[in-house]
Amino acid sequence: MRMDDFHHTTRRSLIMAAGRSLGASLIIGALPKPPALAQDASAALAAQLGEAHLLGPAAPATPLFTYGGSLPGPTLRQKLGDDFGFQFQNRLSEPTALSFGGYPVPANMLGVPGLSGQAVAPGANTDIRFPLTEAGTYLYAPFDAGQAARGLAGALVVEDATPPEADRDLVLVIQDWRLAPDQRIHLTVNGSPAAKLAARAGERVRLRIVNATRGLFLPLKLDDHPCWIISIDGRPAEPFPPSEGRLLMAPGSRVDVLVDLVKPPGAQLALALEMADGEVPLAALAYSAEAALRTTPLPAPQALPMANAAAQPKLAGATRLTLEFGDEPAPNFLPEALASVAAGRTLVATVTNRSASTASVHLYGHAARLLDTLDDGWKPWWHDTVGVASGKTIRLAFIARAPGRWPLVARRGGDGVPLALGWFETTGQATPGQAISGQSTPADAAPADQPAIPMPPKKPR
Repeated sequence: MRMDDFHHTTRRSLIMAAGRSLGASLIIGALPKPPALAQDASAALAAQLGEAHLLGPAAPATPLFTYGGSLPGPTLRQKLGDDFGFQFQNRLSEPTALSFGGYPVPANMLGVPGLSGQAVAPGANTDIRFPLTEAGTYLYAPFDAGQAARGLAGALVVEDATPPEADRDLVLVIQDWRLAPDQRIHLTVNGSPAAKLAARAGERVRLRIVNATRGLFLPLKLDDHPCWIISIDGRPAEPFPPSEGRLLMAPGSRVDVLVDLVKPPGAQLALALEMADGEVPLAALAYSAEAALRTTPLPAPQALPMANAAAQPKLAGATRLTLEFGDEPAPNFLPEALASVAAGRTLVATVTNRSASTASVHLYGHAARLLDTLDDGWKPWWHDTVGVASGKTIRLAFIARAPGRWPLVARRGGDGVPLALGWFETTGQATPGQAISGQSTPADAAPADQPAIPMPPKKPR
């Protein structure tokens, strides 16, 4: 299984789009030290002003928006099954809202102004509370791409009930900056231009990589270490090695990778950005001089348990919706729903990109299967964020969750400007049982057998 198939579009087309977005203007400058990689959620989290010397220690400080005063915001590390709750405080001079992207939050907690509730006014607070029904790595950020570009982003980590064996669990949040006077692009990992993270020879490390850029497709590469992708967009995947260590990440996507540190003490594991003219280092795990923790590697990892493995989309009789967009930015959400469906039923969304740019498509509160061209199967992963190349069409199949209005948003590659603000409506109640994203089992779901990530049978051609 190859990471090249991670998206419906070809790796080449998305790398070309990434190259156009980044161009020759990517620079790595002197930036702030990274914050702590893990921090428990406290009783309050504030969006507030901050600053950093993004153009170097001698340059004037750049004013930023931050969560909790850190860059990126603190990692909210919680346990599966807990009730997650805190007070969100807006200390900025403009309205803002906190969104958890594809995490299965209740519809009234989506944090999407104009569709689900209102933004939090300056000086105001709001309570955020929802049950943690799925483990995984998620991004919290404002819905407004402009506010995200000023620094607002952080990771939500919901720990697995039975996690894979690993000696370290590290979160890597990648952000981008376009700075005066020429708006060249800078990239940071955990607030640093070249983060150095401690490690020890012989360890197995879990890297939770988060693309928190506002619109960049990131062609990343881990150097020559044994590694396995175990989770994509927060949902478990049957573990597989990325082809030549390559990870292509759409804006807002997340990938969890287990890496065995098999080199001698003093070596390092590098994470780099692949560019047309070579690799740009982003971060590294620096081996200490200590003797190796183990000389015999751990066994290959097994698939993580999956909350929604009991239900798969059933394509026959599915409700269909269509979302098309071009180059014109979308100022508001569509006045009418793209589709209305009872909770627990299957939806198939056909998304066509008629713009001149590669775009990212974001499904809020849900996870979907990316269908094959003839709808005769799907990629063996769940997604809440996918890339669509210019002139291409993708289809997403998923099971509608609890009643509410749910966004389906397309954003332009590079700057994250919305090109389509669609939504679908879920009504009624699902039938009793266990199912996708903690909802009830849908009547038309196809039950999975034993595999963690089942595949539908291929139709004869």
